[in-house]
Amino acid sequence: MSILTEEQKLKLRKSWIKFPHVNSSCIWCGACVAISPDVFELNDEWLSEVKFLDNYDNLWVDDSIMACPVDAISWQD
Repeated sequence: MSILTEEQKLKLRKSWIKFPHVNSSCIWCGACVAISPDVFELNDEWLSEVKFLDNYDNLWVDDSIMACPVDAISWQD
C-alpha cells in the first residue's frame, strides 16, 4: 500500500534514496500518521500510504516503524 508510483520508486532508487513502505498487514491504527504526517496518510480504506517526497531523512520514519503494532512499515532501497 503506497501512493508512491513505480516510476517514483524507480527515481528514488536511482538516487540511492531509501523510502518507507507499508505492507498489507496495516491495521489502520494511524500511529505512523500521528508520528510522521509529512510522510504517511490514511487512504479511503483507512490504511496507511506513503507520500512521495524527494527525501525521507529526519522525518520520524524510524519512530513510525517502531510504533507500528503489526510491523507493517519498513525501509525500501
